[in-house]
Amino acid sequence: RVVAPGLENALGGNVVPVNKPGAGGLLAINELSTATPDGTEIAVVNGTGAASAVIAEAEGPAFGFDDLSYLGRLAMDDPILVTQAGGDYETWEDVASSEGFRFGSTGRGSSDYILAQTLIEVFDLDDAEVVTGFSGQSEAELALTQGNVDAIVGPLDSRRGGIASGEALGVLSFADEAPEEAPEASVLSDLDLDAEQQATLEGMRTIIEFGRPLVAPAGLDDDVLDCLQGAVAEAVEDPEALEQAEQSGLRLNFLSGVEMADDIVPAFDELPQEVHEILENSY
Repeated sequence: RVVAPGLENALGGNVVPVNKPGAGGLLAINELSTATPDGTEIAVVNGTGAASAVIAEAEGPAFGFDDLSYLGRLAMDDPILVTQAGGDYETWEDVASSEGFRFGSTGRGSSDYILAQTLIEVFDLDDAEVVTGFSGQSEAELALTQGNVDAIVGPLDSRRGGIASGEALGVLSFADEAPEEAPEASVLSDLDLDAEQQATLEGMRTIIEFGRPLVAPAGLDDDVLDCLQGAVAEAVEDPEALEQAEQSGLRLNFLSGVEMADDIVPAFDELPQEVHEILENSY
């Protein structure tokens, strides 16, 4: 909805956002992948979730990466691990040396589950577990505030409110630099990692970089694909879209459709086995 006005301005036509819930957006992409490839139907993908499900060969996605045309990534939000402010875990070192650490998650296959499982496996956290069953992020955040779980790991956009209110403390960021909201957080590049840890985390980073792409069915005519890719590139720079993004507290992080298709998607074929195992165990 944020970029719709910019797309309308770039295309000179109407863009009608339609919500299609179900399985974290997978049902919508299943429908899109079999739609007529005429450029009139496009969708925003929860890219990290969709990519994880496809790579893990989980139940749900009836499409593969080759069944989509990539118009451009709208956003990518680096995950962050947050703990209870004033609790027992104020630094990543506290978490790394913990026993019985509890991550909160909305359920298997969600990004907070996959990222928690990644940290447990990569850093061999002693007796750590992922506590599931929360109906949504607000319920998981309440559990963190009440001390029923020790941490949540997920997109910074989802954690920003808790950090700003002083209820949550950012302790580990997946970004190259600590975010301005949590300058005290450790970052993965600062940690002493062996080759296997590095490869696993870089593989997960590749999936995270899939972000929130706009996609269409595969098989678009070249001129239609070029038109839509150009329109998306214009839309993310459109003053109306930028104003909408600022008002909504959303951050655009554009990557072209060509870069998505040529760089991000092919990298999924090179993921280490450890990443495949983490994803498969997360569903």
